[in-house]
Amino acid sequence: MSGLTRLGKYEIRRELGKGAMGIVYEGFDPVIERTVAIKTIRPEQLEKSQAAEILARFKREAQAAGRLNHPNIVAIYDYDEVVAEGDDTSSAGEGARVAFIAMEFIKGRELKDYFDADERFALREVERIMGELLDALNHAHSNGVTHRDMKPANVILLADGKVKVADFGIARIETSELTQAGTILGTPAYMSPEQFLGQPVDGRSDLFSCGVILYQFLTGEKPFTGTVTTIMHKVLKEEPLPPSMLNVTLPPAWDAVVKKAMAKSPAERYQTAAEFSAAIKAAVSNQSADQTVVNLDATAVNRTIPGAATSAPAVAPSSASATPAAASASTRTPAAAKSLVNMAIMAGAAAALLIVVGGGYLLFGKDRNAPQTVTQNAPVASSAPPTAPAAAAEAPRASAEPAAEPGTMIISALGLADPKDPRFNGDPAAAQAEARADAKRQLVEKVLALYVDKSSLDKNYKVIEQKLLSHSGAFIKTVLQEGAPETGKDGLIATQTRAAVKVRDVQKSLNQMSKEERIEFIRNNGDPKISILMAIRNADSAQPLPPERSQLAENVVKERIKSFGFRVWSPEGETKTGPNAQSADFQIEGEVKVKQLSARLAASGITVTKTALTSWTVKAIDKSSGEEIYLNTVSPKGRSWATEDQALIEIGKLVGEEFSRNFFLQHFNFGAQSISLNIAGLPDAPSARLLLRELRGIRQVLDAQLLADSGKFRLQLPEGSATDIVQDAVLKPLNTKLGQNCFALAGASGAVINVNFSGACAEAAVRARLETVPPAGLLNAPESRSKGLLKAGAVKT
Repeated sequence: MSGLTRLGKYEIRRELGKGAMGIVYEGFDPVIERTVAIKTIRPEQLEKSQAAEILARFKREAQAAGRLNHPNIVAIYDYDEVVAEGDDTSSAGEGARVAFIAMEFIKGRELKDYFDADERFALREVERIMGELLDALNHAHSNGVTHRDMKPANVILLADGKVKVADFGIARIETSELTQAGTILGTPAYMSPEQFLGQPVDGRSDLFSCGVILYQFLTGEKPFTGTVTTIMHKVLKEEPLPPSMLNVTLPPAWDAVVKKAMAKSPAERYQTAAEFSAAIKAAVSNQSADQTVVNLDATAVNRTIPGAATSAPAVAPSSASATPAAASASTRTPAAAKSLVNMAIMAGAAAALLIVVGGGYLLFGKDRNAPQTVTQNAPVASSAPPTAPAAAAEAPRASAEPAAEPGTMIISALGLADPKDPRFNGDPAAAQAEARADAKRQLVEKVLALYVDKSSLDKNYKVIEQKLLSHSGAFIKTVLQEGAPETGKDGLIATQTRAAVKVRDVQKSLNQMSKEERIEFIRNNGDPKISILMAIRNADSAQPLPPERSQLAENVVKERIKSFGFRVWSPEGETKTGPNAQSADFQIEGEVKVKQLSARLAASGITVTKTALTSWTVKAIDKSSGEEIYLNTVSPKGRSWATEDQALIEIGKLVGEEFSRNFFLQHFNFGAQSISLNIAGLPDAPSARLLLRELRGIRQVLDAQLLADSGKFRLQLPEGSATDIVQDAVLKPLNTKLGQNCFALAGASGAVINVNFSGACAEAAVRARLETVPPAGLLNAPESRSKGLLKAGAVKT
């Protein structure tokens, strides 16, 4: 419908988007001067056998949805079938007939966008949004209309926070038509069991879908994921993890609400949307209304949709001792609060406000430079940070923490942003948000550096940034610490973050990206230990050949593995009972079937026997997780050898050729080593804290913690020579930053590395460079990151 200018009485202004069966336009009704959205279907684009039925149902559903009149439902104004005017795609000069629905034109943001961006909502917001959503459904169900495609993409949040539910009834038409055509439409992750089974659905199917949305609100995760087939199996057969297992701040009451909403049987669910809404309100009333929903896979932040009304003040004074001014300020609008802040700044006031989420009290006179820490149990609403030396802040100290779960690693990083960057348009809050986001990207980048050679990582940094780093929140299991963003003397806003990162998920995503983008990364050298276990069987009797015969094939595979520079391990491990016994990292298992073929030559009477290969299956198993990372079954034709020995040797070659050096490095779990770094001669405690900031900003330093202000640190480094890593990745860039050799290795003993800080560098002019020159980690960072952050005086090496 290129060039379309009018549909019936509606003027066509522009194309908004393309749907499954037509195009959505922005239209204008000149009679009542109203802007509308127009969704179209062209009958000639449908299969002839289905066109009449689809158009009839399209009209019937539009009429049904048009009966709905509710403030939280996108209104349907009109339905018609007309000849398109100005359509230059029609044949023979005849305008094509177009069926269309004219509906309310709204400007807002899909809930899906919030979820995709890992944005979190306060529980009051969850209650309000779900309440308006369910109120809309309650109205629809009372009028005999079932949505059938409830999902975050059909929930629109307007600028004032109001909820609008879109595509009432229309989704059913599109889904039915395209399902018959063999194409899956919609989002299976939100479909009810009865939808998958093709059974009749009613309003309780919508409530199941809303239960999935609520689950995502509370945890940041979809309860059912995978391929369509996998999702269908999970929806029909499996129970998702209770939300409180993914979000430790939630009480069990929420588990009960979600479980009932997503019950497999409609009879066991909430029977009405009003009942579901009441259960949510009851759960919120039993918990702090101001608590922010925390997702353990991403940093949680307190957020409120701009302009959205709330039923209670964000923070209320907990005692009568709160001043009247404070009590008044807590209930002001954001604009009024901003005005007060500006007045306070102009008056030179220096009071600081600490909001403790869930505690509900105010503290005055707190040190403005004290860093704020975000944990999974205590999200903090941050305010604009003051401009102050980083050294003035009390540095986070090493503390007891739970051991990292399998597949995760504790990483710390330094996030940076230039507040003068034109992208922020002078908005300090935007620059602070970028610093936090950069810290999370750096957490993931440090993990990537475990697996990929620096030159290869830097060369492909832009695509890595786009495909992986931009989704860093998906790889963060738990945020342990997040400091408040601070503007330093180098002009940059910086924040330190420490988190448990899902390193194996990063590795898998890297491998997937490598495959999709056809990028052959140069992998870091690892030292994987690989065991081989071959079983050769007779294809006719299924009897295994003697172990010594299978050993022939195994030995050939072992030679292949050794050619990669890797070690071959026995399946039982290095030793069975030794205190330092180690098992293999990977095990190759092969099952081969052979048969003896005999033929008697008529001329000579000699019987010729050959060994033929009938099939073989080979798989590789990651021993740390038990995951089967490779599987292949082959049934070759015409492969036979004169002797059994020749057959077994050639079979070993075939199995060995299934694997490459890069294959094992792609799946190898690179580890870390813990060392103590003692720096003698630091002039004062602030210098040690500044140095902690520097260490966390270096890519090769996976984690850094300050043990003592005298200069004792605990570092997590990649495997390898710790002394070389400290010398090349830590001391060299620090000395470059300071302009002279201030740091020098003084020796190493086991896991302890000693460094001396030159007394000459304790002079104020040299020491000041720790604050006034951008972090040393930027000196070796990819240009696309460092270019906008490095200042004059920091020379890239």
